Amino acid sequence: MQNGKRMLLIGAYSMEVVECGGALLKNALNGGVSHACIAFAGEQMRRDLAKSAEILHTSVEYLDMDMGRISASWEEKLAIIRVIRRFRPDVILTQDTEHCVSDLDPGRRPFMTLVLEAIALAGRAYALDETPGLEPWGGATIYYMTPEHPNCVVDILDVWPQKCAAMDALHAQLEHFGRMGGESAEALAGCRAMVPEWDGLDSDLERGTRMKRAMDSAFYGYPYSTGHCRAVYAEPYRRDGYFVLNELLK
Repeated sequence: MQNGKRMLLIGAYSMEVVECGGALLKNALNGGVSHACIAFAGEQMRRDLAKSAEILHTSVEYLDMDMGRISASWEEKLAIIRVIRRFRPDVILTQDTEHCVSDLDPGRRPFMTLVLEAIALAGRAYALDETPGLEPWGGATIYYMTPEHPNCVVDILDVWPQKCAAMDALHAQLEHFGRMGGESAEALAGCRAMVPEWDGLDSDLERGTRMKRAMDSAFYGYPYSTGHCRAVYAEPYRRDGYFVLNELLK
């Protein structure tokens, strides 16, 4: 990571703060400012995320959008334009344009259109009367999180314990993972394979915590396990546009 930047995550769901937690935390520790705005979040997730965000040194605000009604409307664009112009990010993290098409989380497809349109409009002399005191802001570098086709990774080994602790705080999400074994006999077999002590754990929270840790270790450790990446734990991203270098990097 270079010296700290103003880094903004525009996320659909709360867990995305933790998914990008390595990059957000390293930016903050390097003297930058990390902030997230989240479109969809229930009350329990907001309470949980407050703990995670503190661990990740990242501030969070909520857009209070409806996952089933979102339509990339003018009002919704204005909400994100205001966030961008107020925060004035150097770097924007958001969901992958490819992955969101087949992801069955509701709201992801219109949210992607909404985010890209808002980013584009935020940098133009648009809706200035509706955003008084907020000048246009454009030119931020965009990175798509957990992409189908990454072209860079962030080495997160030094902040791995904090990223795990931030995930451990999302109890509502972990309890969801802890119920996976009840979906079918095949799902239960998979849970036992990932977490050998599955049957001996007492609660959905315990089971989900162990399951998510196993899943994350596999996912973020995959690039290193291929023998083609030096980062033991790596958050994958896809940078939008060209990398501009003064010289070739090692």
